[in-house]
Order: sequence, then structure tokens, then C-alpha cells
Amino acid sequence: MHELYQTISASDLKSNTNEAFELVEKGPVIVLSRATPKAVLVSPDEWNRIARRLKMLEALQEAQRIEAKNDANGSWVSGVEMKERLAQRGVNVGSAL
Repeated sequence: MHELYQTISASDLKSNTNEAFELVEKGPVIVLSRATPKAVLVSPDEWNRIARRLKMLEALQEAQRIEAKNDANGSWVSGVEMKERLAQRGVNVGSAL
């Protein structure tokens, strides 16, 4: 099922910013210019949630890459060692592993 998104025209955004802010409280808002999506407005909380999820997905992808390489070599890596390897690549997984 397709999700229905809230929209606002660029001209309405310019003339009535408060309306856009009210819409953002309910979820992402697509800004349209001549019926074409040009931007998406999200709340700071939503942005932070998306950024955290992206970081975790990137960490998972890197962990899977390391695991596949180790499987090919017939070696094993502990969770602590995996965190250290990810940290060397600039990925901080916190207490996720």
C-alpha cells in the first residue's frame, strides 16, 4: 500500500510558513513547485531519527562486509573486535553490538 504524503506548494510555504510548521508536526511535508516535488520538510526529531537509522544501517552494512570477508577466510571476529574495526572506519555503533 502506498503512503499518502502531506504536500504544500512553494508559494503557500512562502506566504504561510506557520501552516507548513503545523503540517510538519504530523509528518513529512513535500514542497511542490508547479506540481513537481522540490523538497521535503521534516521535524528536527524526525531528521535525527532518520540520521540515527542511516548510521546504524551503514554500520550493519560494514559489519556484514567484514563478516563476509572473514567467512571467506575461515576466521571468526568477536563483537568487541567488530566494534573496534568499525570504529577504525569511523562508524560508532555505541552499545548496538
